[in-house]
Amino acid sequence: MSITVKVTQEEILNTPNDFVLGELVRNKYWQERRNQEGPPVDDEHFFLDIAEDGTVNKIIRPWECTICGESTKEVEYDYLAGYDHLACVLKQELKPNPDSYDKCVICGKETPYLVSTHIDHRIGYVEGGGQGCYQPNICDRV
Repeated sequence: MSITVKVTQEEILNTPNDFVLGELVRNKYWQERRNQEGPPVDDEHFFLDIAEDGTVNKIIRPWECTICGESTKEVEYDYLAGYDHLACVLKQELKPNPDSYDKCVICGKETPYLVSTHIDHRIGYVEGGGQGCYQPNICDRV
């Protein structure tokens, strides 16, 4: 994305010093960026994703869940993790990878069953308890 900022000769000549001129150019830049990216946002209520070379990749509007994309502006802070919905964060953390192997709830060793394997096709699974080895020659803590 390229942004062109136009500063008139009159603005340059009527500006008392370079510091104020820099501020004028920066304000014009942000105004043009807001015009291109959509509805105006307060300077106090957004974050910048800045690349290593110092360029701004995008403006991050914080009152938006980064997981589901919905607004979190009206949500009580007890139900937020940063600016994300707490429920979205927990679902993302607790969602098991279907290609990973389940672990024994007693000793913690990996079992021969995938997380996605239905409990009717497992040996040693206790409903409400979880997967276990439950074989004395395999499980360390039995």
